Amino acid sequence: MAWIVNAGGGHGPSLLPSSSHGSGTSSPLGGVSSTSDPRPRLVSQHLGSLPQPLQDPAVAEIGGVVYAFGGLTAAQTSSSSVTAIGASGLRSLHGLPTPVHDAAAATIGGRLYVLGGGQSVSYSGIGRYDPAGGVTRLVGSLPTPLSDLAIATVGSTSYVVGGFTGQTFSNRIYAYHGGGSATPAGTLPTGLRYAAVATLGGRVIIAGGRTTSGPTAAVLEFDPASGAVRRIGSLPEPLMHAGAGVIGSTMYVVGGITGSGSTSARVLAIDATGGVRPALTLAHAVSDAGVATTPSGLVVVGGFDGSAPVADVWRLGFGAPPRTGPKPPTASVNFHGPLPGDLLIADRGNNRMLVVNPQKKVIWRFPKLGSGLTLHFDDDTFFTPDGKRIISNEEENHDIIQVTFPQGQLVWRYGHPGVKGASPGYLNTPDDAYALPGGVVIVADAYNCRVLEIKGHRILRSIGHAGTCVHNPPYSLGAINGDTPLRNGHILVSEINGSYIDEFTLTGHLVRVYRAPVSYPSDPQLTVNGNIILADYASPGGVVILNRHTGKAMWTYRPASGPGRLDHPSLAAMLPNGMVIVSDDYNHRIVIINPRTNRIVWQYGHLGAAGRGPGYLNTPDGFDFLPVNASGQPDPAKVWATRR
Repeated sequence: MAWIVNAGGGHGPSLLPSSSHGSGTSSPLGGVSSTSDPRPRLVSQHLGSLPQPLQDPAVAEIGGVVYAFGGLTAAQTSSSSVTAIGASGLRSLHGLPTPVHDAAAATIGGRLYVLGGGQSVSYSGIGRYDPAGGVTRLVGSLPTPLSDLAIATVGSTSYVVGGFTGQTFSNRIYAYHGGGSATPAGTLPTGLRYAAVATLGGRVIIAGGRTTSGPTAAVLEFDPASGAVRRIGSLPEPLMHAGAGVIGSTMYVVGGITGSGSTSARVLAIDATGGVRPALTLAHAVSDAGVATTPSGLVVVGGFDGSAPVADVWRLGFGAPPRTGPKPPTASVNFHGPLPGDLLIADRGNNRMLVVNPQKKVIWRFPKLGSGLTLHFDDDTFFTPDGKRIISNEEENHDIIQVTFPQGQLVWRYGHPGVKGASPGYLNTPDDAYALPGGVVIVADAYNCRVLEIKGHRILRSIGHAGTCVHNPPYSLGAINGDTPLRNGHILVSEINGSYIDEFTLTGHLVRVYRAPVSYPSDPQLTVNGNIILADYASPGGVVILNRHTGKAMWTYRPASGPGRLDHPSLAAMLPNGMVIVSDDYNHRIVIINPRTNRIVWQYGHLGAAGRGPGYLNTPDGFDFLPVNASGQPDPAKVWATRR
């Protein structure tokens, strides 16, 4: 889909209706220009999504294909990923030997190079990447370790501009020819990081960046022939963390962070003389994106939307001249806010399920008034893989049900309502029922201490056994409350006593066991980059992210007081945009937390106030993220694709 742009210059993330564009005409690809302006319009077109959200990737183009190296993930860890972006789509390649972010990439002599970057420290190494074999070889070095550097190529030489040595802001420009070490080529007026640079007319234009005094508005020109640097213009405001590329004879600066600290949605055009004009306002703000110049326009990779890293890849290019006539309708859905879609909620204390949108409006509910159907203690609720049904475990009713969506018809039940047991057809406090592809249902039969795989009304397999509630996987399990299915066919099981997280295959083979640093582990899930996130069902409660390979805590949220304090959170998950969503059960709300700032940025429900009216919940115990389509309608068929 294309992103609709807003000619008004606002930085909000909403897609605006066409009536908000004043007298401009909206392009199908998202551009807006005055109807009296005959010039071609710069427009943005969505190309696809990275395997995970990333900010600060290093990008370079060769043969019409853009390569994105590394970056910073939603968990704020460096990535070693390499993604090729071409006409046939996006393709993951063999990764770098070392995770890295804030590096630079360049094409020199038909070869790809990755320069500098860092994790906790800055690097000086220069690696040459072979996309055919996925091999990276160390072939040179910078004179000093550098991250946050920018790069532009003139002829057969790439020029590294500024950066951070790990101790100081660099004021140097280095030349690199594709072998050995980079050499000094020029000196900046001051140390500079996160500048936007590109080549115009054989010279390097340097726009904005961060100095020791903060962001700058200066537009500088570096002449490789003489080594001279001079100021040739000014941006409309100080700007840092922007990206840049060239179309024709114009440099375009994309997004960035302003002097006020806000993320910008503007694209600025700079000519070779230093003249600056606004060229485009994007549908949402972005900073720290990788920008590559290609024959068909600029490819913008990932970035940070002011709340979290994003996975979007899009192209800036020229569309057709503006047409006359009525404006086409545009969506008014917030795709890039804290909640980038709709939300299915198990409102347990009210014995109902709701779907709410980002504007907190209820757009679907079950049961409907007059239907004669009821719910009892609907503890969790998830969409089936085809999106046509919703499965919910009625925990204290000891059964599982499926209802059609959106019709709301009861079509399947397993268990005997109100009667607990362990024999075939019976359950004892079922938790987290999921429907898998092929019609199989898995459920954590909590106080029978087993995970059941059910098809129709027949038990296919039991991991653990009723009556044996001891941690000894795969033969027996303690009391359990989570059994999350993973895309690779495995299951994450949470055992309450001992705070164990067990990973099994569907055949019951034990893969590994983790010991979570929580008092009551609840419903482990995978994050967007494959680590484990789980809630601590306690007061004050918390949320932790564990490294899936080592089991060590990578991120923790646990305020002891104030409005951010959680009270018995039962489910935590990571949204596609990297935000963390939590059912804060006894606070009667669903909250979304920005893991970068540890602040709540969205909530449905009222803190500590149970209710049934609009905007209220009563002990919400589960949820499922519901993507929306381009027109803003729920698209449950895509739910399974967003799971990990």
